[in-house]
Amino acid sequence: MTEDVVRVWQKVNTDEINKHLLNVGDSLGNCESCKELGLAYATVTHCPACGTEFKYVTSKNASTQGDGRFHVVKQFFKKRQDLIYIDYDDFKKISGRDQAKKFFND
Repeated sequence: MTEDVVRVWQKVNTDEINKHLLNVGDSLGNCESCKELGLAYATVTHCPACGTEFKYVTSKNASTQGDGRFHVVKQFFKKRQDLIYIDYDDFKKISGRDQAKKFFND
């Protein structure tokens, strides 16, 4: 039986994701909780600056790949099966909406 990567949609608490998200660039990641930069995403389990435990990972690089995003996600899973991959486009859309609501409610 072959394993592959597919999208699965479910309701989630976006605040919980923000608190435990590792955002990966080309070769390094950053902590979404405290914005610490330069984290070795292949091995880091907690943010060295704030102590956040990483449970989720996302990457803008996957979103720019179109259908090739599945290849990028597969590469993450080879290195980090312990993290749940969050689609970057979904994450940014929801984060932007939440920031706008907060701005207009303040």
